[in-house]
Amino acid sequence: MNDSDAAKRAQPPQGEPQQIVIELDWADEPPAVYANGAQILNSQREFAIVFTDFAAFAGRGGVPHDRPPKAKIAASIRMTPDVFFQLAAACASNWNNFVNRFGDPRARSPKFKLMNGGGMQLEGLEGPASAEE
Repeated sequence: MNDSDAAKRAQPPQGEPQQIVIELDWADEPPAVYANGAQILNSQREFAIVFTDFAAFAGRGGVPHDRPPKAKIAASIRMTPDVFFQLAAACASNWNNFVNRFGDPRARSPKFKLMNGGGMQLEGLEGPASAEE
């Protein structure tokens, strides 16, 4: 086998996206934050996810005691539309897999499905694995 044959085998077939695995450096991970809410905003060029921590205590966030409390921003993330789509699809697939693994089989838990995705589809659309497998 020559070098050009090895190079051809290393390339994905024409038209298929190439998956790149990026390892995480956990050594400089920022401290984790707690959020019990989120808001999603978008412009033409970016999406923003603002994670919030809301506790209904009068006076929270410097608001007078006679006014409704405000949520604290726990974290704020900006991303391109492509990254937002990847995140949304990953969240949906993780939810589907969670329902398969931990959901009550007698309940009809909702699942996510990709629409107009061509040959792409989310993971976890099949039912949970049976106990006999």
